[in-house]
Amino acid sequence: MTSPHQLERLMQLRRQRTRLAEEALATGQRQCRDLTAQYQALEQSLVEHQRSANQREQAQFDSSQSRLLNAEALADWQQTMADDAAHRETLLHERRAQMRHLKLAEEERDAQATEWARRLRAQRALERLQTDRQRAMAVNAERLTELEIEEARQGRGDLT
Repeated sequence: MTSPHQLERLMQLRRQRTRLAEEALATGQRQCRDLTAQYQALEQSLVEHQRSANQREQAQFDSSQSRLLNAEALADWQQTMADDAAHRETLLHERRAQMRHLKLAEEERDAQATEWARRLRAQRALERLQTDRQRAMAVNAERLTELEIEEARQGRGDLT
């Protein structure tokens, strides 16, 4: 059995490890929130880009209905559509990459949550052990005091 000093030192270490695990979990949670916000911003950019591209395409189509496009205007329109498609692909690529980062961060956060919970259970188990041990020591001290009082009474009784 460990001494009260060793038990207290172990308790301090468990508290420190639990605190560190909790801090790591909080960091992981913040990172996931940040990555989620970035992903949502990319998603919004993609929606806005698609809306703008559709509006440009519709305007160009409407404009071409009323007049014939010369080769230069047709080339400009095709370039605009190609630029829109390239930008859309870039946004889609960034969104996929951001989703991968987010999934990895969520997996890490989940592992940190599991570690924190494990450390907290270990800390609480040691706290229960320490409390039980202190109660047992208090009961033993009380019994010893009662025994000493009883012996003192008997010692006085023998003298009379």
